Amino acid sequence: MRRLFLTLAIVCVLAFPSFAFAQSDVILSTVAVQLWPEYDQPSMLVIVDFQVAPTTALPASLTFRIPQDANLIAVAYESGGGLANAIFEGPTSNGDEQVFTITVEDNVMYRFEYYQPLTFNSNQRLFSYLWEGGYAVNAFSLTVLQPLDTTSLKSNQVLSIEQANGFTYHTSDPMRLGRGEEFALNLEYDKSTDTLVNPPEGIQPAAPVDEDTPGRISWSNTLPYIIGGLGVVMILGGFIYYWQAGRFSSKRVRRRMHSRGESEVNDVEHYCPQCGTRARAGDRFCRTCGARLRNQE
Repeated sequence: MRRLFLTLAIVCVLAFPSFAFAQSDVILSTVAVQLWPEYDQPSMLVIVDFQVAPTTALPASLTFRIPQDANLIAVAYESGGGLANAIFEGPTSNGDEQVFTITVEDNVMYRFEYYQPLTFNSNQRLFSYLWEGGYAVNAFSLTVLQPLDTTSLKSNQVLSIEQANGFTYHTSDPMRLGRGEEFALNLEYDKSTDTLVNPPEGIQPAAPVDEDTPGRISWSNTLPYIIGGLGVVMILGGFIYYWQAGRFSSKRVRRRMHSRGESEVNDVEHYCPQCGTRARAGDRFCRTCGARLRNQE
């Protein structure tokens, strides 16, 4: 029974070798690594373009490793002259690295991008890149974009210098790498400023903004209106003040006249028309003869 089971297992492996060795048999026809230091961030932008060899059975799942401090920002493939999002899983931590898997469905160029910190030492910058050789590569190349205001750039690899579109590139010759064969680059350069190659920009106006720009508020244009408005407010405030002051003054005069009239009325002496006896304030009848006081009616 044991011999029968072992025989069946050997037959399955020999009959379907692609299932047992599909991952290890993947060959990449090209790998182009681009290192853009201090491009739009004060860090290293790493761009890796690859394409599987035509002999690779598709779909295939390819696993890549990046440093633990890297920030994976894009995984895409070439589609219709542009790039479209590719199917991938991860990244997940694996010791000192991160691991992610890309599902390759077509024999086109695939790309992944990530940011990795630079080491700053005053004006000096240091960076190390490592291709860990997970897959054999027929043509491996690496290009470094020289940052702005760089006074010197050194590496442990032989790189040729090229000029294109106003920028300086340091490029390695294409090389063949076997499975498990590594490629390491140690980069060192001096930079006199913190200027980025492509600094992020905010929303910019379509035309220069000046005093004549429609919708722009200018102090020179609005100052006369502000002064005129303050003058109108002061004039109205003066009228209101004098009007209120006049009303308050007239009320005080009337109040004084009223109180004075009452006092004068109260000060008038009254006498009885019958007996001539002096009456007191508030009396209606004479206290002596009882006659009605006429002036109290």
